[in-house]
Amino acid sequence: MAETDDYVLGRDYAEGLRLETQHLLWNIHNGFTIDPKIPITPQTKIADLGTGTGVWLLDVATQVPPTVQLDGFDISDEQFPHKSNVPDNVNFRITDALSKVPDDLLGKYDVVHIRYLGPIVRGGNTEPIIQHAIQLLKPGGYLQWEEGDLSPKKLCIKGPEAEAFYTFASLSYRSSNFTFSWVEDLPNRVNRAGLEVLKFRMDPFSKAMAPLATRTFVLGHIAGTNSLYKIGHESLPPRHEVDALLAALIGAVKNGAAYYQTPVSLLARKPA
Repeated sequence: MAETDDYVLGRDYAEGLRLETQHLLWNIHNGFTIDPKIPITPQTKIADLGTGTGVWLLDVATQVPPTVQLDGFDISDEQFPHKSNVPDNVNFRITDALSKVPDDLLGKYDVVHIRYLGPIVRGGNTEPIIQHAIQLLKPGGYLQWEEGDLSPKKLCIKGPEAEAFYTFASLSYRSSNFTFSWVEDLPNRVNRAGLEVLKFRMDPFSKAMAPLATRTFVLGHIAGTNSLYKIGHESLPPRHEVDALLAALIGAVKNGAAYYQTPVSLLARKPA
């Protein structure tokens, strides 16, 4: 594990399951794993930043020629799959997306994929991640980025239980220096960094996906809440009060309560 690890959602069994369920949610929402606008050849090299369990890469591996190189990078190897379950063309490596790209990876990849790196973006500073991705890309390479917008106007908050939990969640965001206005501004930030934005989508999940979106989002908040109370912060309410809010929200989902972010996806290209 890299020394600068500042990930707030944890890497236990439940978090691995959340990431993989979340992958299903994104595939249903997008209608694809890797954007069909990205050309794939037998020589294509693809990198996945913040790969976690590697679920996105392992899914891509079933859809591309076996000669395509698929490399997953994360600041921790705790969620990497066991090598016995990994195809020969898939590799995993510890790398910090907020740091300088290792020399052997500079300009190596035709595609860089990012999903949900918001939990490592403090104070809205996306510059290190964007520069890291650009340095990995070959000239003409593609950046596929999927993120969640948690800003107040972009959250779906339905039901009194969801509203009550959001009161706590917004406090936890502020105490951890998380802001989310950068998500909507992502095309401008990527463009200023020198990439051509080919597509930007900011549509809500479908009504049918609301329960799945809520469950995965709430699971992330459970992990984040555990981290917050482990660290400790004077502004936090008593833990039993927050646990009661979570329990009420979870119980209300079957009655139509909803609490989830707006999904955002971007496709950009590095000049050739």
